[in-house]
Amino acid sequence: MDLVELMRRGDETIHAHDAFSDLAASARSFLACVAGWKQFTVEPASPAAERVLGAAMMLDPTLRGGRSARTVVLDVNIASGSLLANAARRVRDTVETEWLIAVAINSLTDWDMRWTIDGVDTLFVCNASSVAVACSQSGQSSDHRIPIRSV
Repeated sequence: MDLVELMRRGDETIHAHDAFSDLAASARSFLACVAGWKQFTVEPASPAAERVLGAAMMLDPTLRGGRSARTVVLDVNIASGSLLANAARRVRDTVETEWLIAVAINSLTDWDMRWTIDGVDTLFVCNASSVAVACSQSGQSSDHRIPIRSV
Protein backbone atom coordinates (compact mmCIF):
# COMPACT_ATOMS: atom_id res chain seq x y z
CA MET A 1 0.00 0.00 0.00
CA ASP A 2 1.37 3.41 -0.90
CA LEU A 3 1.20 6.55 1.23
CA VAL A 4 -1.76 8.02 -0.67
CA GLU A 5 -3.81 4.84 -0.13
CA LEU A 6 -2.86 4.81 3.56
CA MET A 7 -4.01 8.41 3.98
CA ARG A 8 -7.23 7.72 2.06
CA ARG A 9 -8.08 4.74 4.30
CA GLY A 10 -7.35 6.74 7.44
CA ASP A 11 -9.50 9.62 6.22
CA GLU A 12 -12.37 7.22 5.42
CA THR A 13 -12.38 5.70 8.91
CA ILE A 14 -12.41 9.15 10.49
CA HIS A 15 -15.22 10.47 8.28
CA ALA A 16 -17.23 7.29 8.83
CA HIS A 17 -17.74 8.56 12.38
CA ASP A 18 -20.00 11.28 10.98
CA ALA A 19 -22.59 8.50 10.91
CA PHE A 20 -23.75 7.80 14.44
CA SER A 21 -23.90 4.04 13.79
CA ASP A 22 -20.20 3.94 12.84
CA LEU A 23 -19.20 6.10 15.80
CA ALA A 24 -21.20 3.85 18.13
CA ALA A 25 -19.62 0.75 16.55
CA SER A 26 -16.12 2.12 17.22
CA ALA A 27 -17.10 3.00 20.79
CA ARG A 28 -18.46 -0.52 21.31
CA SER A 29 -15.31 -2.00 19.80
CA PHE A 30 -13.19 0.00 22.24
CA LEU A 31 -15.38 -1.03 25.19
CA ALA A 32 -15.11 -4.69 24.16
CA CYS A 33 -11.34 -4.30 23.96
CA VAL A 34 -11.06 -3.00 27.53
CA ALA A 35 -13.84 -5.14 29.02
CA GLY A 36 -12.87 -6.47 32.42
CA TRP A 37 -10.12 -3.93 33.05
CA LYS A 38 -10.66 -2.00 36.28
CA GLN A 39 -9.64 1.39 37.61
CA PHE A 40 -8.14 3.07 34.58
CA THR A 41 -8.51 6.36 32.75
CA VAL A 42 -8.52 7.00 29.00
CA GLU A 43 -6.41 9.60 27.24
CA PRO A 44 -7.39 10.27 23.60
CA ALA A 45 -4.46 10.51 21.19
CA SER A 46 -6.32 12.54 18.56
CA PRO A 47 -9.49 14.59 18.03
CA ALA A 48 -11.08 11.55 16.35
CA ALA A 49 -10.29 9.49 19.47
CA GLU A 50 -11.97 12.18 21.60
CA ARG A 51 -15.20 11.58 19.68
CA VAL A 52 -14.96 7.81 20.17
CA LEU A 53 -14.17 8.29 23.86
CA GLY A 54 -17.18 10.58 24.26
CA ALA A 55 -19.43 8.00 22.63
CA ALA A 56 -17.93 5.23 24.78
CA MET A 57 -18.54 7.31 27.92
CA MET A 58 -22.19 7.69 26.92
CA LEU A 59 -22.45 3.90 26.55
CA ASP A 60 -20.53 3.27 29.80
CA PRO A 61 -20.86 6.16 32.27
CA THR A 62 -18.27 4.57 34.59
CA LEU A 63 -15.52 5.16 32.01
CA ARG A 64 -13.24 8.05 32.99
CA GLY A 65 -11.15 10.28 30.79
CA GLY A 66 -7.79 11.72 31.84
CA ARG A 67 -4.45 10.51 33.10
CA SER A 68 -3.72 8.21 36.02
CA ALA A 69 -1.35 5.47 37.15
CA ARG A 70 -3.31 3.10 34.90
CA THR A 71 -3.96 4.84 31.61
CA VAL A 72 -5.26 3.60 28.28
CA VAL A 73 -4.27 5.78 25.34
CA LEU A 74 -6.91 5.54 22.61
CA ASP A 75 -6.72 6.27 18.91
CA VAL A 76 -8.98 5.46 16.00
CA ASN A 77 -6.26 4.43 13.53
CA ILE A 78 -2.70 3.21 13.78
CA ALA A 79 -0.20 3.37 10.96
CA SER A 80 3.13 4.41 12.50
CA GLY A 81 2.10 4.86 16.13
CA SER A 82 3.35 8.44 16.37
CA LEU A 83 0.07 9.86 17.77
CA LEU A 84 -0.08 7.10 20.37
CA ALA A 85 3.59 7.70 21.29
CA ASN A 86 2.99 11.45 21.69
CA ALA A 87 -0.05 10.84 23.90
CA ALA A 88 1.90 8.30 25.95
CA ARG A 89 4.67 10.84 26.47
CA ARG A 90 2.13 13.46 27.66
CA VAL A 91 0.73 10.95 30.16
CA ARG A 92 4.15 9.87 31.47
CA ASP A 93 5.26 13.51 31.77
CA THR A 94 2.24 14.20 34.00
CA VAL A 95 1.85 11.12 36.21
CA GLU A 96 3.85 8.14 37.45
CA THR A 97 2.30 5.21 35.60
CA GLU A 98 1.84 1.65 36.78
CA TRP A 99 1.00 0.68 33.22
CA LEU A 100 0.18 2.49 30.02
CA ILE A 101 -1.71 0.57 27.35
CA ALA A 102 -2.44 1.80 23.84
CA VAL A 103 -5.63 0.78 22.06
CA ALA A 104 -6.19 1.48 18.37
CA ILE A 105 -9.57 0.76 16.85
CA ASN A 106 -8.20 0.13 13.33
CA SER A 107 -4.85 -0.81 11.85
CA LEU A 108 -4.19 0.92 8.55
CA THR A 109 -1.24 -1.31 7.76
CA ASP A 110 -0.56 -5.01 8.08
CA TRP A 111 -0.35 -6.04 11.71
CA ASP A 112 3.21 -6.72 12.82
CA MET A 113 3.73 -8.49 16.15
CA ARG A 114 7.12 -6.76 16.46
CA TRP A 115 5.58 -3.29 16.70
CA THR A 116 6.71 -1.23 19.64
CA ILE A 117 5.65 2.27 20.49
CA ASP A 118 7.87 4.39 22.68
CA GLY A 119 6.37 4.81 26.16
CA VAL A 120 3.66 2.18 25.63
CA ASP A 121 3.75 -1.05 27.62
CA THR A 122 1.22 -2.96 25.51
CA LEU A 123 -0.59 -2.31 22.23
CA PHE A 124 -3.99 -3.72 21.34
CA VAL A 125 -5.60 -3.33 17.92
CA CYS A 126 -9.35 -3.95 18.02
CA ASN A 127 -10.00 -4.39 14.28
CA ALA A 128 -6.97 -5.80 12.51
CA SER A 129 -6.73 -7.57 9.19
CA SER A 130 -5.16 -10.68 10.69
CA VAL A 131 -6.05 -12.84 13.68
CA ALA A 132 -3.32 -12.96 16.31
CA VAL A 133 -2.75 -12.24 19.97
CA ALA A 134 -1.78 -8.73 21.00
CA CYS A 135 1.86 -8.34 21.86
CA SER A 136 3.19 -7.22 25.20
CA GLN A 137 6.55 -5.53 25.54
CA SER A 138 6.36 -5.20 29.32
CA GLY A 139 5.85 -8.78 30.41
CA GLN A 140 2.32 -8.04 31.60
CA SER A 141 0.35 -11.06 32.67
CA SER A 142 -1.49 -12.96 29.98
CA ASP A 143 -4.75 -12.09 31.77
CA HIS A 144 -4.57 -8.72 30.00
CA ARG A 145 -4.04 -10.14 26.52
CA ILE A 146 -6.93 -10.15 24.11
CA PRO A 147 -7.26 -11.53 20.62
CA ILE A 148 -7.08 -9.15 17.71
CA ARG A 149 -10.39 -9.47 15.94
CA SER A 150 -10.97 -9.14 12.22
CA VAL A 151 -13.86 -7.03 11.10
